[in-house]
Amino acid sequence: MDIKFNYHSLRHTHATMLIERGMPIKTVQKRLGHSRSAITEDRYVHLTQKMARDATDIFDSIAHEL
Repeated sequence: MDIKFNYHSLRHTHATMLIERGMPIKTVQKRLGHSRSAITEDRYVHLTQKMARDATDIFDSIAHEL
């Protein structure tokens, strides 16, 4: 299997995986050395299928409580 990646891609993956598992954005910001959390959130964190499913599940749970 020929997998190609670079350091910058690894930073994006690292940030996304931490957020996906519930790590606070400020913690991820500090790990990446960003001066503002907006940089981390806007440039490095990407929506994953798990995040989309979790959002759907949470909304579904709220809807059932109504």
